[in-house]
Amino acid sequence: MSTKSRVHKSPRRKKKSPQSSVPLARGQKQRFQNRLLKWYKEHGRDLPWRKTSDPYHILVSEVMLQQTQVDRVIPKYHEFLERYPSFEQLADAPVAEVKQTWYPLGYNIRPERLHSIACETVARYGGQLPNDAEELLSFKGIGRYTAGAIRSFAFNEDAPILDTNVIRVLHRVFIAQGEPKSQKAALWELSETLIPRGKGYDFNQALMDFGATVCTARDPYCLLCPMKPFCKTYPFDAGK
Repeated sequence: MSTKSRVHKSPRRKKKSPQSSVPLARGQKQRFQNRLLKWYKEHGRDLPWRKTSDPYHILVSEVMLQQTQVDRVIPKYHEFLERYPSFEQLADAPVAEVKQTWYPLGYNIRPERLHSIACETVARYGGQLPNDAEELLSFKGIGRYTAGAIRSFAFNEDAPILDTNVIRVLHRVFIAQGEPKSQKAALWELSETLIPRGKGYDFNQALMDFGATVCTARDPYCLLCPMKPFCKTYPFDAGK
């Protein structure tokens, strides 16, 4: 059961229904949604940051997971939150101490950015992270993916995400041609278009888990994949 925290919410804006420039076969969108959510219900990973909706906790987990494997992040996530349980306490700590607590995760620009975000959150928003996309993107250290993850996992909004795993899954299933990194604009559109209304949290978590455990980079489990009847890359050929 997710726990709730008091958060700074910006006024909601009416949004048009998202459209994707990637053509989808009739019924493909719904089949993908249904199969992915069913798979996630049975095989989704039990991760500590999925037991909270606290924006601070979600932010810490997302920053830690950048360039670092899940099994290395879990113990440090608990340690970090025990030492700095809120934006205010992180902002009050010396940067050198925060970097020492972060060790040995590496990529030490990350704790510096996290500390900077904490200071800005306290100064501008009274310690409550906003949910508005533009406001989140105004923070140095919060990019489009992290903003989408915060909106999706902390505020339960239908916000798109696009990390390495999601890029791989969407490109293999729906595109299969060209270099994925050169098609990010289309993949962002696709990520948003595919979200079932009101299910952004589970759908996005499912996408990441599916890419991490089934549709893996080098040796995907294609024979067990629920998407193989309509996946444009099936059967996967590592030589291509």
